[in-house]
Amino acid sequence: MYRDLIKAYVDMVDTCDLDCQARGSQLTLVGVLMSTVYSLVMLNALFMFIGTWRPYFRICSTYFTWFVCLFQFCVLVACGAILDSTYNRLCMRSITPTWGTGIYSMADDFFVTGSLWVISFFMMIGFVCCAGCQVMKEKTPM
Repeated sequence: MYRDLIKAYVDMVDTCDLDCQARGSQLTLVGVLMSTVYSLVMLNALFMFIGTWRPYFRICSTYFTWFVCLFQFCVLVACGAILDSTYNRLCMRSITPTWGTGIYSMADDFFVTGSLWVISFFMMIGFVCCAGCQVMKEKTPM
């Protein structure tokens, strides 16, 4: 682990200039992007629910699902690139408390954010499957 930490530090010093260091870890940006995606997913779920009684909402939800899926995939790729930056490879090992004397560290923040990022890929597939079920017509036996 010590060798990995030293290697990450050397990589950061070699490739991360002052602008890179000024941007920081950008975990706030990742959080805002992911919360935007899940706000759209929640809005789409609301359209699905209302679509039970109103067909126009169901139609809107059907098309909106593909937009949300594509947007979520793009956001997940961008967040993955941000989380895997040179600066973050060093920050994700830091055990310095994030709020001064708090109990959470940067390592905890990166663990939670990274875990949610991985889970988001599986949830995206689940949301698309659920949304696709509303447009499939069941065959009735004769």
